[in-house]
Amino acid sequence: MKLVNRDLLIWLNSIGITRDATYRKMEEYFGDINEIWEASEKSIKYVLNNASIVENVLRNRNADYYENVKSSIENHGISAITILDSEFPLKLKQIYDPPRVIYVKGKCNFDMPSIAIVGARKATAYGKWAAYHFASELSKWNISIISGLALGIDAESHKAALDCNNHTIAVLGCGVEKCYPAYNTKIYNRIIEDGCVISEYYIGTRPLKYHFPARNRIISALSDGIVVVEAALKSGALITADFALEHGKEIYVVPGNINSANSAGSNKLICDGAKILLNVNDIIEDLELKFNIINEDKKAVESVHLSEEEQKIYDIIKSEQIHIDLLSYKSGYAISKLSPILTILELKEFIVQLPGKIFANNIS
Repeated sequence: MKLVNRDLLIWLNSIGITRDATYRKMEEYFGDINEIWEASEKSIKYVLNNASIVENVLRNRNADYYENVKSSIENHGISAITILDSEFPLKLKQIYDPPRVIYVKGKCNFDMPSIAIVGARKATAYGKWAAYHFASELSKWNISIISGLALGIDAESHKAALDCNNHTIAVLGCGVEKCYPAYNTKIYNRIIEDGCVISEYYIGTRPLKYHFPARNRIISALSDGIVVVEAALKSGALITADFALEHGKEIYVVPGNINSANSAGSNKLICDGAKILLNVNDIIEDLELKFNIINEDKKAVESVHLSEEEQKIYDIIKSEQIHIDLLSYKSGYAISKLSPILTILELKEFIVQLPGKIFANNIS
C-alpha cells in the first residue's frame, strides 16, 4: 500500500510534519511529495534533517499505522481537511505558509465575514467588557468571531458570540480533542455545538509554547480584520497583529490606559498607524465594502409597522437628536399629542430618550 495525495498529507501531519517550509523542501527534492512513502532512508535523512521526525517516518510508514490514524480521527468526531480538499478555507490557502492539514471539531463556516479579537490573558475588567461588547455588536451583523480560546480577552469574545447565537471559531495550539486551557471547558463545549474548534496539530499534540505563534497566523489568515484589546509590548496579540500586517488585514485597536503595562502594546499599535476602535461602525464601514452584511437587530426593528403619525415623527428624529419642544414645533403636534407617539416609538425600539427630553434614532 502506498499513500498518496490527501492521505499522505494527513499521515505526514500525524507524525509531526506541520511546517510549510518542510513540505516545500520535500517537494523541491522529490519532485512529487508522494515519493517520500517509498524513499530511501538516506534521502529522508537528507531532506528532513531531524532525527526524531526521520524516525517517525521510517517507523510509521505502513498501512496499519495510517488505519489507526483514520480511526482515531473518526472516533473523536473530528474532520481532517487537507489543502487539496474543496472544503479547505480559501483564506488559508492564500497566505505564504498555509497548513497542509487542519483538524476541525464542530460546525465551521469559513465563508462568513469574520473578525478576530485578541488580547491579554490577564485582562482587566475594562478589557473583558470591551471584548464582550465588540463581539456582541459584531454578532448582530452575523460576523463570525475568531479567537484562540485563551483566558481573558479570547474567552470573553467567544462567550459573547455564543450568547448572541453567533458563529465562532477557536484556533488551538494543540490537538482539538481536548480543551486548552481546561478552565474554558464549558466554553469549548458550547463552541463545538454552535461553531468549531480547529488546529493544524494532530490529535494528542500537547500545547507547546512554540505552537502558539504559529497558531496566531491562522487566526489572522481566517479573519477579515483584527481587533486588539489590551496587549502588552511582548504578547501573542502583537504577534497576531504582525501576521495581520503581513496578510494585508486591517488592525483595529481599543485604546487602553496609558499607565497600564497591559495596554502598552496596543497603544503602540495606534501610534504606529492602526485604527482606533471606538464604535463597531468603524469595522462595519470597512466590511460593508466587501460583504453584503445586515444588522439583524436593525432588520427586525425595521420590519415593525409604523402608523402614519409615528412615521412622521420618526422621520424627523432619525436625522438628528432633537429636544421635544423643537420636535413639537417641527411636527406641528402639541406635546400632549406627541408624548404617546414617542412612547410607542421607544417601545418599538426605533428611538431612545436621552437626558433632558432629547430624542435620538436607535437604528444605526
